[in-house]
Amino acid sequence: MKEPQAVQNLLKPLENKLATPSTTSTTPTGEYGSGNPEYSKGNTSRESGPTEAEQQTRVLVNMLFARFKAIYTHKFASAYSTTDEVKLAKREWAIALKGFQEPLLAYAVERTKEVHAWPPTISEFLKLISTAYKAYGLADPRSAYLEACACRSDPLQYKWRHPAVFFAGSEVGWYKLKSEEERVTWPLFEQSYLKIVDRVIAGERLIIPKVIMIENKQTLSVAALASKIASDLSVTTGQTVTEEQIAPLLYYTQKTYGSGVRLRYREISQQKLLKMGYKEKLPE
Repeated sequence: MKEPQAVQNLLKPLENKLATPSTTSTTPTGEYGSGNPEYSKGNTSRESGPTEAEQQTRVLVNMLFARFKAIYTHKFASAYSTTDEVKLAKREWAIALKGFQEPLLAYAVERTKEVHAWPPTISEFLKLISTAYKAYGLADPRSAYLEACACRSDPLQYKWRHPAVFFAGSEVGWYKLKSEEERVTWPLFEQSYLKIVDRVIAGERLIIPKVIMIENKQTLSVAALASKIASDLSVTTGQTVTEEQIAPLLYYTQKTYGSGVRLRYREISQQKLLKMGYKEKLPE
C-alpha cells in the first residue's frame, strides 16, 4: 500500500540526513544499526556504530513499543498505521527517553495501563516517569538539582530528601554549584544524579557520612570541681567553705572553651580563690 503523501514528505528529509555524512550524532531507536546499509551509508563520523548508551536506549524503546502494542492492540495500530510512522515515532521517543533506565520505564508502563485508554504521548509518559521516581523515594532530577543548589553551603548539616541528591552534588562539587552558572552545573548534576538513581534502583543503599565531632576532653563537672575546691579550702583554712560559695567562681566554665571571655573570667576566679587560700590552678 502506498504511504500517504504527508508521511512521505515528512520522512524524506530524515532519509536524506541518514544518507549524508554528519558531524553530529543522531539517536537510534532500533530501526538503524551497523548492519543496516541505510545507517552506515556515507557515515564516516560514526564508523564504530552506536554507543552503548544509545544501543540501550534503542532496545528500551523497542521494548516499550512492544508493550504498547500488546496493551492497546488495535488502538496502537491506528495510532501508528505504517512502518515509517513507527520508525519516526521511535526516534522521537528515543530522544525523549535518553538516560532513563528500564525499572523507571517499566513502572511508568504499568501506570500507563491504569490512566490512559489510548497510547500515551511522550509528554504524558514523561509525567508518569516522574511518579516512578517517587515510588523509589527519589526526587526527579530537576527537583534534586534545585535542592542541591539551595543547600550547597553546608551539605553535611542538611537533612536531604534522599542521599542520592547529596552524592550527586558531591560528585559535581559543592564549590562549583556555588560559583558556576546553571548552564554549566545543571547538565553535570543531571548526568551524575541519573547514574546514582540507577544504583539506588539496583538496590544500593546510600549513606551520607556523619560529621565526626572532636571530643572535648576539657568538659568539666562543675559540681565535682566546686565540691573539691570547697573541701580543700575547708581543710586549708580551718573554716567551713560550702559548694554554694565556690560555684559562682566557676561561671567561666560555661563560656566557650578557648575563648577570650572564658580566659578573662577564669583569671578573675583564680585571683579570688587565691585570696581565699586556694593555690591550685583552675582547669582551663
